[in-house]
Amino acid sequence: MASQGYYEVFAAERPQEPPRHVGTVRARNAKDAVVFAYTMYDEFRWAEMFVVPRESIITLLGPE
Repeated sequence: MASQGYYEVFAAERPQEPPRHVGTVRARNAKDAVVFAYTMYDEFRWAEMFVVPRESIITLLGPE
């Protein structure tokens, strides 16, 4: 069984606005993460939505 990872979900309501963090999903792969993100965070008519693997995010500040 494949292990699951966390994916951060970002979205923007209008194309000219920067995306903001709207939530997190847990999935076995990026394709599933896209489906889960769209299903869980479809409360707005987003202009853009992005799903990013958590390990791809570079931490600037965080717990030591």
